[in-house]
Amino acid sequence: MPPGIRRPGIRRLAPYEPPVGGSPFVPPPRPRPVWVPLPVPPSPALDARRLVGVVLEVLDGRRVVRLLREVCVPSLAARLGAAVRASSTRMVRPPRVCHPARLVGEISVTVRREGRFLAVAARVEFRGGRWWFTAFSVLE
Repeated sequence: MPPGIRRPGIRRLAPYEPPVGGSPFVPPPRPRPVWVPLPVPPSPALDARRLVGVVLEVLDGRRVVRLLREVCVPSLAARLGAAVRASSTRMVRPPRVCHPARLVGEISVTVRREGRFLAVAARVEFRGGRWWFTAFSVLE
């Protein structure tokens, strides 16, 4: 390019030297690393419809009582086994599940039994690789 002709968009900067005798610029110290805990993995999959359905079928007398031992802790299985009566219970809506802790679930569902609408509240805990009912109540 011939001398004296400038390219558009490019300009020379003014010469600059740092001040003499002043304190040099010191960058601020880097922040210390902060420990961040690992994220808590989600709870294992919980098939609330199947679990609640098994207990309701046992309570209605449509399934054998020994199935309670496969989904309930022993003390709860004994209590529910004594409450079996012939009736017809159906879930009105899918169960609602919340997880107050990682390996704990609370289930609520509306059921219809003999023309009445009832609420079912249950608590499940994950132990030994599977979900176990620790509390189950049909609220009449």
